[in-house]
Amino acid sequence: MNKLYSCHVTHCRLKPKRHQFAYSLFMLYVDLQSLPITAKKTWGLSHNAWNLFSIDDADHINLGLPGGIAPNLLAWLDGQGKKFPPDISISLMTFPRVLGYGFNPVSFYFLFSLEGETLAVVAEVVNTFREMKLFLIDTSDAHQLWHRRVAKNFYVSPFSDPGVEFDFKIGVPKKTWRVNIDDYEGGERLLLSSIRGEEHSLSSSRMLSYFFKYPFLSLQIIGRIHWHAFLLWKKGIPFFQKTDRQEAQSDILRPYPTKTKIHD
Repeated sequence: MNKLYSCHVTHCRLKPKRHQFAYSLFMLYVDLQSLPITAKKTWGLSHNAWNLFSIDDADHINLGLPGGIAPNLLAWLDGQGKKFPPDISISLMTFPRVLGYGFNPVSFYFLFSLEGETLAVVAEVVNTFREMKLFLIDTSDAHQLWHRRVAKNFYVSPFSDPGVEFDFKIGVPKKTWRVNIDDYEGGERLLLSSIRGEEHSLSSSRMLSYFFKYPFLSLQIIGRIHWHAFLLWKKGIPFFQKTDRQEAQSDILRPYPTKTKIHD
């Protein structure tokens, strides 16, 4: 099932100084197996080609295996000790490229059995260096809310220690969709992030209307990241350089060639 979700995103930093903001955007929710056919049938949307909006395999996990995103994701999961049959269904929730340019701070994979049962969720996080790290979330509650608290070990923001923990709570997309990703240091919550989405049909007419509604979606995402980084810097919040805390940066895909920091 291929859908579009209009989303409301909020961020609230609690410590060391409070800083919060919110904005609206949209994400595409597509079945990876049917994505090429869906893109051909939907005006304004392409797969691995330029268009108003596009989804490009190069923006997502690539371990060098042929066949696109799905086999590479399954290979990564196999490396995590999680084996799934190749005939499962995998859906991707992601930000599309706009006019060929894109930046995805986070995407989500949902793995389903042939019977439609959710098997696991994977969060794909990308920083502004275009480095990538995947997080497997394979525990759910009675309400199908998938959750895991895990060490970040990833340089996501210069204003967050890469050694703090991510606390994931991710719902399965239905008529509505919810995500919470909070930062913890020990038992103390430092940062609250949330996405709330509402389902819409994916159609050519909606692609056109959303192009006029969000013509600078990708630029707005990367622009807001740098703008709020500037505001945090103005507030005097301590920051970490990419070369700091390298021991707390591990299991990274597409690592940026950062030079090791030299200490006297």
